[in-house]
Amino acid sequence: MALGLTDPLTALSFSAMPVDQLTDYHRALVAAQRDVDHWRRLILARIDLAVASVTDLDELRPPPGLHGTACHPPAGLRRLIGIAPTDVHAGEGGMLIRLRGALDDLARYEKTLEAVTGEAAGILACRIGAVA
Repeated sequence: MALGLTDPLTALSFSAMPVDQLTDYHRALVAAQRDVDHWRRLILARIDLAVASVTDLDELRPPPGLHGTACHPPAGLRRLIGIAPTDVHAGEGGMLIRLRGALDDLARYEKTLEAVTGEAAGILACRIGAVA
């Protein structure tokens, strides 16, 4: 079931839906909320990587006195997590702006989705008798 919010449903249209259809729609709305949460976490993680890239985060080095011991940090962490070499990060500043814009857009979408989900849940609860 597509969840396009171009023509948002309201309490009036929810109350006209059969209970089975409303239940299915509510489940789809809850699943969409989980997807939004997943995307938010991915965007935040990518923002962290972009910030790390533009701040010239160096590879870990052992403190003085630990050279030649069994205690050493893992090598190649920048490459492992996908941070560009320090001399190749010109595009990350622009990426940060785009990512933050996407995060704002996602937050607005999430608020609308939460409102519609809450409305559907309220009507569903009344329809099945969970709320008197």
